[in-house]
Formats: sequence, structure tokens, C-alpha cells
Amino acid sequence: MARHVRVRVNSEWYDVEIGDIYQSPVEVEVNGETYLVELEAAAQGAYRSRAKLPGRPKAELPGLRGILQGDDKNVRCPLPGKVAAVSVKKGQTLSPGDEICVLESMKMEQSVRMAHPGVVKNVKVKKEQDVIAGAPLIELQ
Repeated sequence: MARHVRVRVNSEWYDVEIGDIYQSPVEVEVNGETYLVELEAAAQGAYRSRAKLPGRPKAELPGLRGILQGDDKNVRCPLPGKVAAVSVKKGQTLSPGDEICVLESMKMEQSVRMAHPGVVKNVKVKKEQDVIAGAPLIELQ
């Protein structure tokens, strides 16, 4: 769910639409132009601490969210790195929060998780593969 805000920078006003802040990068639209931005860790800290509580739904597990835009059926990589593990297979039904893969980026491993439900039509990556931001990870039916 996107949040709409109006912000003022110096004396100029901007209409801003902010996407899911629990994925990284966050999709932000400013006056009709789309940007992918990173949030400072402190902005996501409360989310991470809540995720440690027992019984949290999978959709609220920490990790990056794969990018799925418009009618595109490809879930895309949120940042560049190397695929450390692939966690899905063709035909698998996925729910929000399910892990797609583990991505190694800047010497850290991060889970890349589903933001929306779907069924895997094709797996587009394999272990040890280098990927760029925006590269397709999986294709959904």
C-alpha cells in the first residue's frame, strides 16, 4: 500500500508517493518520476525488532522484498549481489514473506522474500550467479 504525502524542500513543494518501506530499495514517486531509494537503518529498526517476536506472520519476516511492477510477471532483484542460495522451485505456490533466494551483497547475506502471492512459472537464477538490481529472479504464472 502506497502512502501519499506532500513535502517541502526549501521553498518548493513536492507530491510524493512512498511504496513498501519494508523492502529495499523503496520505490518512491516524486511529482510523477519514480526513484528507488534506500532508507536509513533507524527508519526500519522498529520493524526488525517486532519481527523477532514469536508467531509473526511470514509476510512480516525481515529481509528484502522482490520487486514486482505493474503487469510484469517477473519478480526482480532489489539490489546487486551474488545468489548464495535459491529457495524456490518451478510450480511452487508462494505467499507474502516466503523466501525466494538468499542474496550476498556487500559481504552480507539477505533473504529476498515475496511481497505478493504467486505461483513460480520459472526460476531465472541459480546459486553463485551474479545479479544486478532489477534482474529477474523468478517468473510468476
